[in-house]
Amino acid sequence: MNRSNKRNNLFHIKWMSKISIAILLSFSFCSFAQQKIPPPPVKSAKKTHTTQSNDTTSKGSWSSEKPTLKTSRNQHINIGYGETYQKLPKLIFETADEAEFLSLEKKKYIETFKPEGEGNYFYIQTRLKKHKFKKYNDYGGKLGWSGYEFSGYYAATKLYAITEHSTSENINFSQLFLLDSLNGYNYNIISFGDASVALPVPSINNKYFVYFYNAVYDHKNCDIGILKINDKSNPKTYLSEYASYRSADFAVEKIIWKTDNSFIVKGYEEVYENNQWIKKYKFFKTEFK
Repeated sequence: MNRSNKRNNLFHIKWMSKISIAILLSFSFCSFAQQKIPPPPVKSAKKTHTTQSNDTTSKGSWSSEKPTLKTSRNQHINIGYGETYQKLPKLIFETADEAEFLSLEKKKYIETFKPEGEGNYFYIQTRLKKHKFKKYNDYGGKLGWSGYEFSGYYAATKLYAITEHSTSENINFSQLFLLDSLNGYNYNIISFGDASVALPVPSINNKYFVYFYNAVYDHKNCDIGILKINDKSNPKTYLSEYASYRSADFAVEKIIWKTDNSFIVKGYEEVYENNQWIKKYKFFKTEFK
């Protein structure tokens, strides 16, 4: 074999070696690319509670940090359930006039003041102990709008009025309760809706409480409840449901007692006029035995 042929054979061998290496590298890369790379982990959704809004215990549990209320569980009395009111007498209303409403004495029935507080908490001192409440505020994140709000003190019946707030799925829920300053009993007034009921108004001689709840998404709907104030010797039955009323004709602006067994309501209906909602007032009265 001459020198020219040897050179050609050597060149051919080198060229074939390069092709083999290229094919091997290409095959290795393709095999790696075909391997399945696992996707990043997905955060699991947190479970939400779906209890009814009138369950004040479960509503408090929606927040991961429940405001502190140092009261024994057997001293918590729930009153005002709709099922209970359905079995009791219904109020009967008739129309009244504004002059009669304005003639009634406007009695101050609750004392308002700023309770003792420190930081994010306020304190209510009863005869037995000091109660600690986390102030109502926007705490952000999971807590949202939560905490307690002090509304006043009924001197005649020795009851503090306090509202508990909680948040679930960006919706605010609230519950009004009365804390007895003598024995520490807590009377939760079950709301007719998501928000708390209005502050109860005591009758002339503190024989009854009347309170109301206006429907949030309606313009002339309300619920009215009456609680009988009993002998405090048995705290568990101190307050009891007595009568109620559900209206699709008016919402409530204000209630003033005429006697211990009768009161007049300043009611209204919201109507849309001239590009705004305005209230049109009517007056209603009732008497019960």
